[in-house]
Amino acid sequence: MRLTTDAGVLERLYGADVPPFALLRRQRPGVPGPAPVELLFGTMETAETNEAVETVRSPDGTSARGAVPGPGLLALLPFRLLAEHGLPCHDDGTPLRVLRVHEHHVLPQEAFTGRRAPAQRSLEWQDAGFTTTDAQYEDLVQEFVASDAARDGLNVLLRRDWTARLADFRPAVAVELFRRLLTAESGAYWTFVVHTGGTRPVTLVGASPQGHVGVEGGRVVMNPLCGTYRRPPGGTRPGDLLAFLADRKESEELATTVDAELAVLCRLAGPGVRVEGPFLRGMAHLVHTQCRISGPAAAGARETLSRALFASTVVGSPYARACRAIHQYEATGRGYYGGLLALIGRDGAGKEELDTAAVIRTLIVDHRGGARLSVGATVGGRSSPEAEAAETRAKARAVLSALTADSPAARPARARTDPDLDVAVRDALARRHAALSSFWTRGAAAPPMDAGPVLVLDPGGDARTELAALLHLVSAVHGPVEVVRHDAPGVAGTLVRHPAPVLLASGPGRPDDPGCARMAGLRRTAAALVRERPPDGPPVAGVGLGFQVLALAALPDARVVPRTGGTALAREVEVFGRPVTAAFRNAHAIVSGPDGREVIVLRERAVRGVQFRPESVLTTDGAGVLRRLLG
Repeated sequence: MRLTTDAGVLERLYGADVPPFALLRRQRPGVPGPAPVELLFGTMETAETNEAVETVRSPDGTSARGAVPGPGLLALLPFRLLAEHGLPCHDDGTPLRVLRVHEHHVLPQEAFTGRRAPAQRSLEWQDAGFTTTDAQYEDLVQEFVASDAARDGLNVLLRRDWTARLADFRPAVAVELFRRLLTAESGAYWTFVVHTGGTRPVTLVGASPQGHVGVEGGRVVMNPLCGTYRRPPGGTRPGDLLAFLADRKESEELATTVDAELAVLCRLAGPGVRVEGPFLRGMAHLVHTQCRISGPAAAGARETLSRALFASTVVGSPYARACRAIHQYEATGRGYYGGLLALIGRDGAGKEELDTAAVIRTLIVDHRGGARLSVGATVGGRSSPEAEAAETRAKARAVLSALTADSPAARPARARTDPDLDVAVRDALARRHAALSSFWTRGAAAPPMDAGPVLVLDPGGDARTELAALLHLVSAVHGPVEVVRHDAPGVAGTLVRHPAPVLLASGPGRPDDPGCARMAGLRRTAAALVRERPPDGPPVAGVGLGFQVLALAALPDARVVPRTGGTALAREVEVFGRPVTAAFRNAHAIVSGPDGREVIVLRERAVRGVQFRPESVLTTDGAGVLRRLLG
């Protein structure tokens, strides 16, 4: 990017009739020094449906500025677009907006941090506060924690809103808020202003720590982020930060988020997906943990964007069930909160690029000066209502303390460097990295088997959106994969006659549920496989729910009991004579025998299975386990 020092460009932001524009500071991970600020001018278009993502490229397939390097379009994707992916969502009518870029200027940060808006008065925040009390939010969290969904391992981000009114709001005020964020908040992935222009403009001002999906250098990249350490007013306390990094709940929540994003990434990338991290993203008031996952891009930027809506960080996991929980527990639509800002353009070689940021830590101001800041906490079965409410306050305070100070002092992510703490943090992150699946961090240990295609049974429910990571692992360690739905005509016969291994995948639900037709069908299919597949033929294997229905068919005294001790936990177990740290996600367990001992591994002639998820980043030798199941 080439910097410009044209002061007249900035003056256009302070006039009476300001065209649609965006200011972006995109701080790429691992790039040293402060990033410059990009100023985009263009025309703003609106659309009602997700099909309008097609407009993110011009009819000739190039960016809005042709093949010229740089950004071509900036899309504002509202959260309600989930409904058009078949997921439940309050449709509040928030439009998809596209800024077609006609001018692209690159300026140093000092062009903003070294000046204030002309004749700028102190900002007046009127009628400011949360729309719900802490007690009301805690009651909402407690209601979810006590639900069957939470006991079944569901994690969901539940929001609350802070609102205010800004008198005499205009684009110049937004530029001043942007200046304050640049000065006070050093760790954001994107710091931005987007002003839609027109007679009823909407303005977004934010500092988002969360990049979602991108395409760069031929690879699709995602940056799942989860976990929050709140810096005390006096600065980071080394013991507290290290305790946060060692907290099992925090590490498992990040791993659960990474698993959810891997399921998305594996649908968008070819062989060779990798997980890096965890890393710290330090901000002025908060510290987050995040990972980087990437793989060879299998689609263009527009298709990648359309298929990756939205970050599980702002929804929860399992994804589809979390969407249903948001629809149930949140009474109104989210607007742009939880959606995406997506920048599409071309690099210096003319190749398409995509960069996105989740719309969080973002103040959204309407044409009347009504402002809303939405924040949320990820809630699960082990959540503390008081702690989750405190997290929402901290997230709101992190943004508002920067926006409300007249002249915030420059503040790095950590005011002073402590060499001993740096070493301890690196060691703690290295231990967490070493505990992740070697397949995802280093790749398959051996080439695929020379065998016929594995036939994978999709068990229905929400499993279809979560199968991609398992299929990626199967293809890497065994070879070709084919998928058949659980309700396909003659599915049991198809599986029985298949001349190569059969794998029953995991999914939601209790396997012995007497009122569920899907479970009854899965049990009939499993019984046919156990009864009719030759005992010396290719194996029949199951993982998670697939293991459970096979165990019920293969073990005469097997029964289902609720799992104790929580869900989504990594446990040390022995599998085929080898120790494995394994990710357990089902809320129910299979037990057998007079003492009711839990069955974790099944090996009855050609019928095999494991209760846990070999494809999870929490399962240390998932590739080896799957080889032994299918070999």
